Amino acid sequence: MRQLHILDPQLVDYRGHYFNYCAQAVREVRRRGVPVSIYARKTCQVACEGLRPEPIFSHDIFAEVGRDPEVWALENFHAVNQAFAADLSRIPVDRLSAEDLLFFPTLQQNQLYAIALWLGRIPAARRPAVAVLLRYLTPAMEYIKNRANRDLIAHLYRYAALSLVAAQPRTLFCTDTREMADAFHAMLGQPVLELPVAMEPLETPPEPSVAGNRPTVVYLGHVSPLKGFHLLPEIIAHCSRRSPRPRFIVQVQSRADAIFAPVCQWLDGQPPADVRVVEGALSPEHYHRLLAEADIVLLPYSPSYYGHCSSGVFAEAAALGKVVVVPANTVAARQGREFGLGVSTAETWTGAALAGALERALRDLGRLQAQARGAAAAFRADQSVQSFWTQLLAQVPAAVLVAA
Repeated sequence: MRQLHILDPQLVDYRGHYFNYCAQAVREVRRRGVPVSIYARKTCQVACEGLRPEPIFSHDIFAEVGRDPEVWALENFHAVNQAFAADLSRIPVDRLSAEDLLFFPTLQQNQLYAIALWLGRIPAARRPAVAVLLRYLTPAMEYIKNRANRDLIAHLYRYAALSLVAAQPRTLFCTDTREMADAFHAMLGQPVLELPVAMEPLETPPEPSVAGNRPTVVYLGHVSPLKGFHLLPEIIAHCSRRSPRPRFIVQVQSRADAIFAPVCQWLDGQPPADVRVVEGALSPEHYHRLLAEADIVLLPYSPSYYGHCSSGVFAEAAALGKVVVVPANTVAARQGREFGLGVSTAETWTGAALAGALERALRDLGRLQAQARGAAAAFRADQSVQSFWTQLLAQVPAAVLVAA
C-alpha cells in the first residue's frame, strides 16, 4: 500500500471514541510502515499522534435537511450526499493513487453514495481502493423508528452500495459485530466482513485510586437514551441503600439536551462522596484514568440498539479485566458469555433490573474480578487494533497491497 487516507467527518475533538479510533489507526498503520493522512470536520481541534487532520467535512453525519415527513429520507439522501461529495472534492486528485486505500471509519447512507459520485470524477487509473466501516444500523435507530417511510433507508443503503461498487470494484464493506455484518449483508446485497473492535487499551493501566472499602462504579460515554443515561438515578438510588455501598463516577459529556436536565440536576444534588460528576469530553489520558478507577463499569445500554452495535467502552473495559454490568440481548452480553468475562446481566432494560444486576455484581465482586482478569488477555488478543488492521488489510484486493 502506498498510503492510507482516513476520512472521518465525526472527528472534531475528544468526544466519543472517534479521536481514539483515528489515533490508534495512525499509530498501528505507521508501525506497519505505511504513510497516513487524515481528513476531519472543518472545526477539528485535535491532532492524532502528532498528525494534524485536514479539515474538509462540513457536517455531522447525523445532520438532516429533509422537511417533508413523507419524503424526508429522499431529501436527505439527495442533498447530504451532494454536500459530502463536494467536501470530498476538496482533496486534490494528484494526492491519490490506485495503490492507496481510502478508509471511512463512520458513515451512513447519506454519505455512502457520495463516495461513488466523487470517485466517478477521478480517472479510473487513479482511483484508490475503498474500505467502509459500517457502524450505525440507521433503520434500527430510535430516532428513525416512528417516521413515515423509514423502510426507504434500507433501499437507499443498497443503491449507494451498488453505485460505489460500480465506481470502484475494489471496495470492502466491513463492520465490527456479527450481528451488524448479518444485518448489513441482508440490506446491501454485498459481502460484509466482520472485524474485531479496533481498540488498544493501555498495556499498563493507571493504578486505581483508593476509595476505602467502597467499590467504585463508573459510567462513561455520551449522554444518550440509548446508553441508559436516564436510568442512572434509579440505579444509583437503589444501590446506595445496599451493602456494600458503592461510590459512582458519572461522565456528563454534554448538558445541551434539555430532556436530560432533571437527571443532571439529580446527579448534581448527590453527596460528592457518593456521586462524582465528571464534565465534558475526556482526553484519552483522562478517560483511561477513570476507567482504571472502576471496580465495575456500568453500561445500561438499550438492547434495541446495542443488540447489534459494538461498544468501545465495553471493549476497553473487558480488555482491562473490569467487571461490567449490561442488559441481556446486547452484543456485550453475548461477548461476555463467549469469552467468559466478568459480566453481570440484567434480564430487562429497566432501572430496577439493572440495579439488581449491579447489586449482584457488588455482592459477588471478588469472583467476578478474578473471572474478568483471567479472560482479559484472550479478549485483548481477539479484539484489538492490531487484529483489526491485520484482518482488514488481508481482505483488501491484492492490487492495492503492493508495498504492504
